[in-house]
Amino acid sequence: MELHAKVTVFAEGCHGHLAKQLYKKFDLRANCDPQTYAIGIKELWEIDPAKHEPGRVEHTVGWPLDFKTYGGSFLYHLDEGSPLVAVGFVVGLDYTNPYLSPYREFQRYKHHPAIRSTFEGGKRIAYGARALNEGGLQVSIMLILDNNDI
Repeated sequence: MELHAKVTVFAEGCHGHLAKQLYKKFDLRANCDPQTYAIGIKELWEIDPAKHEPGRVEHTVGWPLDFKTYGGSFLYHLDEGSPLVAVGFVVGLDYTNPYLSPYREFQRYKHHPAIRSTFEGGKRIAYGARALNEGGLQVSIMLILDNNDI
């Protein structure tokens, strides 16, 4: 494939094969901390309209993870015309407990008394998971290069 543009933006996500080639060609990982990763698990729920609060956002850090494990959650009440909630849980992949299951921790989170009631009577309509880049601005996978350099 041949592209003709003044600028090309590479934003292919976590550990993409094109970005890895550019890292190598331009030595973009020199003088950087090692990249760290996490796993993010997300579900979309249709909930009881009486429990829906469009625009409500909740973020947590930690529980049910132990104090040595990086992670947290999000719960977004979407304003899409129907009572939808997006819920997710992120766990850093540098955890030391070999028995830790990010999926099980997500389930534990959803069963906390402060959260569980949101989902009672609701229906999960979509779900997924994805690897995530962590570690700060120096590790951004989005690369903008002048096409004369490529």
